[in-house]
Amino acid sequence: MLELRYNPYQIFTNSKSPVGLYARKKWLDQGETLQWKTDFQETVTALFADQSDDGSWRQSDLETIIRLFGLHLTARESSPGVEAALNWLSDRIDIQSVDICSASKSDIIKEKLEGLPFIQSRRDLFLTGATLFLACIFGRDKEPSVIELYRWLSRKGQENNGLWFDRACSHNIFRAMVVHPVYSKDSATVLAVQTLAKMQSRSGEWKDLPFYQTVNALAHLDLKEAENQLDKAFSRLGKTQHPDGSWGETEAEWNTFLAVHAMRNKGL
Repeated sequence: MLELRYNPYQIFTNSKSPVGLYARKKWLDQGETLQWKTDFQETVTALFADQSDDGSWRQSDLETIIRLFGLHLTARESSPGVEAALNWLSDRIDIQSVDICSASKSDIIKEKLEGLPFIQSRRDLFLTGATLFLACIFGRDKEPSVIELYRWLSRKGQENNGLWFDRACSHNIFRAMVVHPVYSKDSATVLAVQTLAKMQSRSGEWKDLPFYQTVNALAHLDLKEAENQLDKAFSRLGKTQHPDGSWGETEAEWNTFLAVHAMRNKGL
């Protein structure tokens, strides 16, 4: 049993960020308080602000993904604005132009991705992984176009032994795989978990991958291969927690959210 030395919820107590509002409602039971409701309305209004008629924000893939991820943590339910944004993102994916095995130079996303469960990678696979992730969490997991993409990714993942082009791209696709009720158990997902196991050190970290995001992704799964890695990762969390209850040298609130969410997913 993992025992934490410090209270990990302190950092969220008065936060108005999407992850802070989620934590305050789900973990600190503040959802019925006037202060939480006021903060919630302020944040959700800001997230929806300036949405274009086509459903995007500033015709930007990244900005639209940021807004939708924030709405997933706050509003939670779909809405006309959310549906329009998802449609806009989905229309920008062209699987015919994406060659998983291509070694040619690709457009790499270089923007900062603070507060997102994705990392810098090829832009086309970043968009694919993030869009599928968002489609699933907003209830589109059974739509034919979504299933078509998952089937394609499953084939590619199996062909490449649990990798989708490279480690960064694989991380972003893996985030989409673990949230789908069917493809979280897919052979490609199992292979990806096995690949991660080979990358994990004794200290619990994974080479060239963000620790807290990887812990959180694995904690979505009910696979023995994932549980073995989580044991090491949770042990590391117990040893590296700061006295204020947080984790990480930067992005403390985000890292702490990822860690606590993972532990709670596993009943710790």
